[in-house]
Amino acid sequence: MGKRKPNESNVDALDDYSDTHQAMSNGTPSKAVTGSEALVLDTRRDEHRLHIAVPVKVFPDLKSFESHTCCTYEISPSGARIAALPGINQVGQIIFLQRHNRRARYKVAWIGEPDTSQHGQVGVESLEPANVIWEIEIKARLKQS
Repeated sequence: MGKRKPNESNVDALDDYSDTHQAMSNGTPSKAVTGSEALVLDTRRDEHRLHIAVPVKVFPDLKSFESHTCCTYEISPSGARIAALPGINQVGQIIFLQRHNRRARYKVAWIGEPDTSQHGQVGVESLEPANVIWEIEIKARLKQS
């Protein structure tokens, strides 16, 4: 491997995956779902999710600097499944997620109901599709496969 220039990424050439959304697409249209529909979410999603635990800061109130740290269960260019945290109260709620120095707005798509396998989890959908806060992690995983 050649010598790196200053400010050059430490991630190997990932040009094959320059369009993360396209690389992960399965061609099936998606739809935000709530309640019991969350059980069939995987069959409607328009892209694959990767099972990667990525630490993120969650800002449940856009008007406050209060945040909580958690890990993702799954990530994709357009959303994630994360741990339910204090302050995430309703479907449709707008929150911020931050990974390193990248922050984006997300909408709560579903909240896991008690006595279900999704209890204690939240599905979020990006409101800024061009701002993939975990793009490095996704590209690295795609390169491995």
